[in-house]
Amino acid sequence: MAEFVPFRGLRYDPAKVNLTDVLCPPYDVIKGTARDEYLKRNAHNIVGVELAARYGEDATPGQYAQSAALLQQWRDEGTLVLDDAAYYVYEQEFQVPGTGETKKRRGVIGALALEEFGKGVQPHEHTLSGPKQDRLNLLRALRTNTSPIFGLFGDDDGWVASVIDAVVVEPPLMEAQSSDDVKERVWRLTDDESVNAIQAAFENEIILIADGHHRYETALNYRNERKRDAEAAGKVWTGAELENYVMMMCVSTGDPGLIVLPTHRLVKTGEADWSQVFDNLEKHFEIITVATESNAAIQAQELLAALNQEDTQPRIGLHINGQSYVLRLHQSDAYLAAMDSERSAAYNALDVSLLHTLILEKQFGIGQAELAAYSHVAYTIDAEEAIAKVNSGDYGAAFILRSTPVHQVREVAGAGDKMPQKSTYFYPKLVTGLVLRPLD
Repeated sequence: MAEFVPFRGLRYDPAKVNLTDVLCPPYDVIKGTARDEYLKRNAHNIVGVELAARYGEDATPGQYAQSAALLQQWRDEGTLVLDDAAYYVYEQEFQVPGTGETKKRRGVIGALALEEFGKGVQPHEHTLSGPKQDRLNLLRALRTNTSPIFGLFGDDDGWVASVIDAVVVEPPLMEAQSSDDVKERVWRLTDDESVNAIQAAFENEIILIADGHHRYETALNYRNERKRDAEAAGKVWTGAELENYVMMMCVSTGDPGLIVLPTHRLVKTGEADWSQVFDNLEKHFEIITVATESNAAIQAQELLAALNQEDTQPRIGLHINGQSYVLRLHQSDAYLAAMDSERSAAYNALDVSLLHTLILEKQFGIGQAELAAYSHVAYTIDAEEAIAKVNSGDYGAAFILRSTPVHQVREVAGAGDKMPQKSTYFYPKLVTGLVLRPLD
């Protein structure tokens, strides 16, 4: 089970900087010229440390060293200050895309003891090697966790939630607004009763990684690397070393602000014979035509409304040639013969698994290698954008997905399986720069 402990956080001194100006999104969503734009906003923006190179570039050893020197400079000059050991309660207030509804998601940031997957920590998605090498190089240079991994836990008795509720009635230690208009608030939790209660509550929890698989695996690899080096030098590795833990934000699966957005697929279909494709799809799906207008925004609204009707059967949205459809899986289990028999039943029941296997792979020859190479498929959380790009001719088809319920994510992980990559988008992303965790 999980060992989740307080830690000494490194954070910006609000007397030295405007916190809103020094935050940035996670490294993997900073595209194009965004890195430079954040640094123009404030030279102390954490992106200067978090991303050693601009988007699309491979960082050099000198650039990683430069990030480390910058972090040390900010510590030396007092821009970053070191707290005593604490947990941090983290709240994000935001509007749900597409609905305008305001939500608050709350959790606790602490240091989680690293374990191999399958014990107290479970993954839910596949990862790629490239990002892990970059994150490992950066961690070697910085010896600091710069952004929290996003974890989920049960909190079935509501004990952690009750501690959080008691904390957030007080004025926050830090407050800012991130670039996507999310209000970010942080409180430090230091009283012995609350700290002991949270630490004890997590002893019975299993942590499911919602976002940050690359960073978790990187921290695990770095811990193993340091342990080997220590043992090779004749030193005793106790397990209490700071490298044996990683910074994580843990949110209850019952939190009312836990929102999972779908990630839609844009597909290059070439000269597809859609009449033949539809004949093949009818073996497994009922094809429902959705009446649509010519405007992409209205088309998206109508397709989403038809797709998200209450229905226990898996459903996938399709937009081609200006027309939208809902593909509803037939009631029979005949489709299972075409699915991956080595996968769990939970995996094969996912909308996204049906899309990848029965449609992308069987109809268009787009398998795991093509998906990993990003050569035939693009991704977006915006259904209107997906439909507009098909209408403009940039892509041949848009496959629109429903949100994957958290219980399905847990079922797949509990079966020892992993979701297809980009199956879930936990919204909003955790911001980078609120608190860091140094390993020295």
